[in-house]
Amino acid sequence: MQCALDPSFSIVIEWENARFAELDRTRQMLRSLQLQLQNIRRPSTVPKIFFLYDKFTIDGNVVQQVIHEDFPASQNVALVHITPSEGLRYYQQKNAGAMLSTSEIVIFLDCDVIPEPGWLQGLLDAFADKNVNVVAGETYIEPRTFYGRAFALFWFFHLRDLSDDLRQSHFFHANNVAFRREIFQRYPFPELSTYRGQCSVLGRTLLANGIAIHVQMRSRVSHPCPLGIRYFVGRALNNGRDQVLVSGMDSGTGHVLWRSVYWNFSNSMRRTWLKFRLHGRAVGLNPLTSIAAYGIAFLYFSIKAAGEVATLAQPNIVKRIFPI
Repeated sequence: MQCALDPSFSIVIEWENARFAELDRTRQMLRSLQLQLQNIRRPSTVPKIFFLYDKFTIDGNVVQQVIHEDFPASQNVALVHITPSEGLRYYQQKNAGAMLSTSEIVIFLDCDVIPEPGWLQGLLDAFADKNVNVVAGETYIEPRTFYGRAFALFWFFHLRDLSDDLRQSHFFHANNVAFRREIFQRYPFPELSTYRGQCSVLGRTLLANGIAIHVQMRSRVSHPCPLGIRYFVGRALNNGRDQVLVSGMDSGTGHVLWRSVYWNFSNSMRRTWLKFRLHGRAVGLNPLTSIAAYGIAFLYFSIKAAGEVATLAQPNIVKRIFPI
């Protein structure tokens, strides 16, 4: 029997991250999404899926082919819209996709994350409470390889958590989050020069305006590690640049002290060491491999510190010399 509380929804999927991840992950994401759309309680209207890409950096024929093969429209579970853009990047594509939506709920999913079963229904269930306006899912890195085990412990995301409750949080990840459309229209991702800092800035803006952020723990997606040396270095450098720019905005003056680079590095390594001690065995590391994995974290945070130093010297040098 159809539940009257099931809202209408759209899903916005950027194709920006396809430049940095294996295309097979996008195919897996599409197949998982197709299955979940078939299995959810039917919403009040047919869901719409908006795929956006930058036609200057992504081959539109590849986008069309992958979606046709792994997300066939003949299944009648959603209306598919493939929209090329001119020079729009990650957050801009998300904003543009949301503007195309007329549904009650707008869900943002990245092209390189793979949703677990129940991901979609979990997000939709959370909106049964009319006081819930922003619902994030849980994003984690699968510790299947030595490289993945290292990143699972020290990077942005939590380890995979088997909790299934809805709880409040102070942040969210843009790769796995849903908004009531009216809220997102008022508070879209801000236009900033950062690479990925827009998400944290929006989170603080929402909280400052009395809009709670909830996390649906059972809406889990797996995220890839940085693929290849160039992206590893570029991500770390731009992570450092974002740190400086966002800290400057937070200060209200735009001024960041040079010694903050040392404290950021020191705190990151201290937290990482604690995570390795507490959770290393849980992800399959022994004392010897933990040391090697900690070396990967040391390298990443060292490059990040270099990005902070370069940005303090010249705010746009990382973006100009090492764009990603």
